[in-house]
Amino acid sequence: MKSRVPKSPEFERLIAGEAEISIARVALEIASDQYASLDVESYLDQIEALADRVRVRCRPSASVRDVLAQINWVLYVEEDFQGNVDEYDDPRNSFLNDVLDRKLGIPISLAIVYQSIGRQLGLDIDGANLPMHFMLRVEDEGSPWFIDAFHSGAVLDPERCRERLSLLARKPLVLSPEMTAPCDVATLISRMLRNLRAIYSRDEDLGSLLTVQRRLAALNPDHWGELRDLGVLCVRLGLLAEGMEALQEALRLVPAGVPAGEVARIVGSLQRELARWN
Repeated sequence: MKSRVPKSPEFERLIAGEAEISIARVALEIASDQYASLDVESYLDQIEALADRVRVRCRPSASVRDVLAQINWVLYVEEDFQGNVDEYDDPRNSFLNDVLDRKLGIPISLAIVYQSIGRQLGLDIDGANLPMHFMLRVEDEGSPWFIDAFHSGAVLDPERCRERLSLLARKPLVLSPEMTAPCDVATLISRMLRNLRAIYSRDEDLGSLLTVQRRLAALNPDHWGELRDLGVLCVRLGLLAEGMEALQEALRLVPAGVPAGEVARIVGSLQRELARWN
């Protein structure tokens, strides 16, 4: 279906499946949905300046752990970046410009800052789409290490990572290889958008919610649930033609075993409503 997301060149490259996507640029384009005059380049320059400060402190032969230690010193000691424990659900925690200005964020937004710096320094650092709490993952001498950007860049081995997540879940967790594997940019950005969706849904901010849901549907065009949610939201907002298009596509994609009756019912009622205007 036709994408109706705001003009976002890097986000469009991500949708197209292009390689070497700038995660920070995509995140700032999403922030531009709320800040129309946002100067994306100036915030990218801030990240580059942070990376430069780390670079001059690292010898060419520095180990991965040494580079991580220097990133942690710049971000969490000199700059005093912190996880926003007191106002976790503040939407500003998900907007990268606000995170850089306020030096407060949630796990995924702080991870984007950290990952962007690490990649500029040559680290092969990826997101880890873990349950409960997003982290980063880096390989060092053949072993995976997990970086908790929300908690001062703590570097955890797999067992300590599992223990931390079990503590958050308040029950023992078993982490499958799929959970701890590196995740792609689309997965990371989708998780960030779903955080925003939860906040806007709670606040009944339907205008902002529509923009987020359009991005989620564009980024996950084969995910019937995202298309269904877009269609239902469009119906609520009176955007019947867009809602019909999204719901028809969702109905086509419903996997076997999932009841499709509710989607079909909404499609049928929409068809009747649209016919009245033709």
